[in-house]
Amino acid sequence: MRRLLDTRLVRIAKTEAPRDLMEARHRSLLRGRAALSALLCERSTPPYDGRACAAALQLGETAAVELAGIPDTPELRESDEARLVRDHAGAEETFEVRLWHAVRQHRDGCEPDPANASPAELLAAYVAAPTLTLPRSRGREWEGGEGS
Repeated sequence: MRRLLDTRLVRIAKTEAPRDLMEARHRSLLRGRAALSALLCERSTPPYDGRACAAALQLGETAAVELAGIPDTPELRESDEARLVRDHAGAEETFEVRLWHAVRQHRDGCEPDPANASPAELLAAYVAAPTLTLPRSRGREWEGGEGS
């Protein structure tokens, strides 16, 4: 699964489409990178130390800066979501299935290479952790697990 999902997201963002759809795809990719980076930063210890985690954090930081310069408002996010919902129908379900597959692999002891793990593998490692504490603003704990 090395860099597979992130590579596909980048490819989708660059495919031929009307300009407004390409821009929505790009912002969506930036949001995903920023969100992954924020998740990894929540941990006192990242799931994997190494170049891969550092690269994901750097991608997220760069994406967050670019989003701040847009600015990325709730209205713009809603508009982008409305445009993209028809763009790749079923993409969320496919991503969820692949993520849970990777999570199961992590729980079964599969350890990715810390130098070459994809952002998707880092996300799976984060989700596979036994207990995750959500940000205090949400005010609850989530037991990492399939179907939770």
